[in-house]
Amino acid sequence: MAGVIFCHLILTTPIIFKTLDEDSASRFLRAIFPRYYALLFLLSLPATLILYFQDSQLSWWIGFNISAHALLGLIGIPITNAAKDRGWETIFSFSHGFSVYCTIVIFVLSIIQFFINFD
Repeated sequence: MAGVIFCHLILTTPIIFKTLDEDSASRFLRAIFPRYYALLFLLSLPATLILYFQDSQLSWWIGFNISAHALLGLIGIPITNAAKDRGWETIFSFSHGFSVYCTIVIFVLSIIQFFINFD
């Protein structure tokens, strides 16, 4: 998970805003973000299922939260897009902030999960 997020934030995002005009960047982001959150969700599901059958409740809880935040991020995309299209800046700002929050939670929990299972 952390690798997917790291690549997206460090490699993809800066290039998008440096090379594409605002309209093209918007179209690209609307195409990539559903796939981004779907990938995070689909990668987290098997891990969460495996962790469910392990002895560590903490690992399962972390896996469940990673999956839940990926799903919430995916569900929030249409809300963010609709708010942007309609000029609802307050709702857009909140939903975009929530998307950032979901990404941060997934990233941090993935790092924690790695070190818990690495032990």
